[in-house]
Amino acid sequence: MDKNRPYLLPIVIITGILSLDIFTKYLIVMNFGFGDRIDFIGGFLRISLVYNEGGVFGILQGHKNLFLIISIVVLTLMVVYYVLERNKSALFSISMALIVSGALGNIIDRLVPGRPGVVDFISIGVDGVYRWPSFNVADSSIVVGAFLLIIVFYREERKRKIAGNE
Repeated sequence: MDKNRPYLLPIVIITGILSLDIFTKYLIVMNFGFGDRIDFIGGFLRISLVYNEGGVFGILQGHKNLFLIISIVVLTLMVVYYVLERNKSALFSISMALIVSGALGNIIDRLVPGRPGVVDFISIGVDGVYRWPSFNVADSSIVVGAFLLIIVFYREERKRKIAGNE
């Protein structure tokens, strides 16, 4: 990681993912109504407009403001953690940027006046067997970032164990 510009990579990632998230949500809201859908791969991948008024995977529907507050608190903690972390590897910076950009995308969505909830539009699964809850670019970014962060923590723990055995 460039020691002189430790925030450049995260800012580029956050700007890119947040822009993609806002743009795709805008396209869906402008071009889809309830019940409209486009199926790909025999319906395995479906694009349709869904408003999530709850949290992750649609839990606690109708508690939009509760999840807005939780999201802001978690986002704040993530940013503080990133700023205070001394060992900012490139993978750590990428993972944190993905999580932050996804959180920002969903927070912005909850703040749009008149919008009943977060715009979700990607659905994967087989009808009658299992269909994953609808999600969006921000959700995908958070999941990928969290997975990468687990890898970062695993690597750090491995380094500590190796250093302790020498």
